[in-house]
Amino acid sequence: MNTSTPTKSARKKVNFMVNESLLVELNVYIPAGERSDFVNQAIEESIARYKMKKAFEGMDKLRKKYHIRLSTKEIIKAKNYGRD
Repeated sequence: MNTSTPTKSARKKVNFMVNESLLVELNVYIPAGERSDFVNQAIEESIARYKMKKAFEGMDKLRKKYHIRLSTKEIIKAKNYGRD
């Protein structure tokens, strides 16, 4: 089993559907040689936002389950206490 992670520069062609209006805007505003990089960056940013949203939702569930009254900032500060 190969457990190595592909580098960011490793690319693979994929096939998926997008709204026609998005494709028109992509073709109008993003030059042909820059589209893959643009889409990769957009997906990376979207995944990062999604992961953060899910993390905050998880923290909210824990707050409710255990009746925690700390803010997110206070929880992060406590988690990182002593890590200089």
